[in-house]
Amino acid sequence: MNLILLNKKEFDSNGIATLVGRRAQHICEVIKPAIGDRLKAGIIDGDIGEAEVIAIEPSDKANEQASVTLRIDSSTLSNSSPLAIDISLVIALPRPKVARRIIGLCTECGVKDIHFINSYRVEKSFWQSPLLSDDKVHQQVLLSLEQSKDTQLPRIHFHKRFKPFVEDQLPQIAKGKQALVAHPYNAKINIDSRADELADLKTQPRIIAVGPEGGFIPYEIELLQQAGFDTLGLGPRIYRVETVIPLLLGKLA
Repeated sequence: MNLILLNKKEFDSNGIATLVGRRAQHICEVIKPAIGDRLKAGIIDGDIGEAEVIAIEPSDKANEQASVTLRIDSSTLSNSSPLAIDISLVIALPRPKVARRIIGLCTECGVKDIHFINSYRVEKSFWQSPLLSDDKVHQQVLLSLEQSKDTQLPRIHFHKRFKPFVEDQLPQIAKGKQALVAHPYNAKINIDSRADELADLKTQPRIIAVGPEGGFIPYEIELLQQAGFDTLGLGPRIYRVETVIPLLLGKLA
């Protein structure tokens, strides 16, 4: 935990918040501050600054849960979150555990717009997984924001119907952006292009679509192309989805 994330609703009128549960446990057992110490803290979707420790109650037989009381120092608050990556991602929903890891990775890297979509090769059962409940996804996002010292929540969307999304919503989402779909066969653009050609891919906001394991089927590629997407080759290797995402972000961010 490189940043203690706080919700505005946790503060009283004096800027004091008492934490229990995971964050308090981590502060007590890992950070181990003394009363009066100042910790790096941020407000969700807000600024980053310092919070003074004014009370600590470690967990023991008498106290089942640790608690830590902090006073935010408003004079230290500033908009100092890292810059976001100007890339939106459209990802065919992978296995739920992989989806959780991808959400964490993208959040740490500063991706703020993520769309999980259906596809012919996406298992229907993936959409029913409790791992992708709003609460579980939110918890994964918070962990990744704490890691990367960021306060700005990403926008994560789930679209269960491929064709209506691509035809009705995606053109508007992709408006004004360079639209690419990662595709290993007969790609119009190749990520292994010369440095100057690769630099051209970074000159405007981008939206990148990534298919499921096995890739988008030809019909889906055709619909994406009709929506304005150019095919992007990633070289001769065939990658797993969780490998493709950091590769794309590293090359194109």
